[in-house]
Amino acid sequence: MSTTGRLGASPAAGGNAVALGRRLALPAAAAGLLGGLFMIVVMILVMGTSGMGYASPLNLGMASLVYTITPPLAMFPTLMTMMGIKLPTPVMSQLAVAIHSGHIPAAMVAKLGPMLVSMHVPAAKVQMIGQLMTGHATNTTVATLMSQLPPSARNAVMAAMPVSAGHVVVGAILHFAFAAFLGVAFFAIIAGAAWFAPMLRSPMTLMAAGVVGGAVVYVINRWAILPPVDPMMGLVPQIAFFLAHLLFGLVVGTMLAMVLRRDRVRELLPATR
Repeated sequence: MSTTGRLGASPAAGGNAVALGRRLALPAAAAGLLGGLFMIVVMILVMGTSGMGYASPLNLGMASLVYTITPPLAMFPTLMTMMGIKLPTPVMSQLAVAIHSGHIPAAMVAKLGPMLVSMHVPAAKVQMIGQLMTGHATNTTVATLMSQLPPSARNAVMAAMPVSAGHVVVGAILHFAFAAFLGVAFFAIIAGAAWFAPMLRSPMTLMAAGVVGGAVVYVINRWAILPPVDPMMGLVPQIAFFLAHLLFGLVVGTMLAMVLRRDRVRELLPATR
């Protein structure tokens, strides 16, 4: 009886791409989820110990793909102080009353604009402050304003932002969904390369390929995807963010190497020549 085309076909038959894809699909998603877990734990610990808030990666970062993240009005006086803006006492008193009511009147915003300009606050910053006060700020507005703060002040603002359970849940779902997608993509690309180039099938090569893939994803995210789509992620510590991507790639590459060591999987690859 011929064994050609069977799931356990000999590599001499030229491999079985369909069966290999089926074997790798579930481990690929699992590898992405595990890599995503390591990645988010690193960012939570780094941002938490840096005074940026342990919940910030999910509460402010990933969640800003869906929500507009703005400091509450109660934080506005503190934010102004951190930006180096000291309003006259009578104005601050009026502002405090408005903030307590939960709404800053448009007339007050219009009055503050020229006052801030007279204090040599750049016009672009005055416009963004006005958007923040009136509730018309976007994530880009908030990220731009916060990026102009000294690191210690920026960290303090992020740590003081209210933690929303909804933001954290949505942020976690988005993070792990993207991680699972990347796990599948990494497996497909690296295993595809190993299909055509047997010299790439060694465990160390597969792990190195995963790390390189993590670096590539970081570059694409940092300079192509996140600035227009999720500008708040530009506020996270970038060295840690880069290293977390490398760790993700290492985890995925290691799991792929482990899967390809199994006889039932390895025999689905074309024979080496």
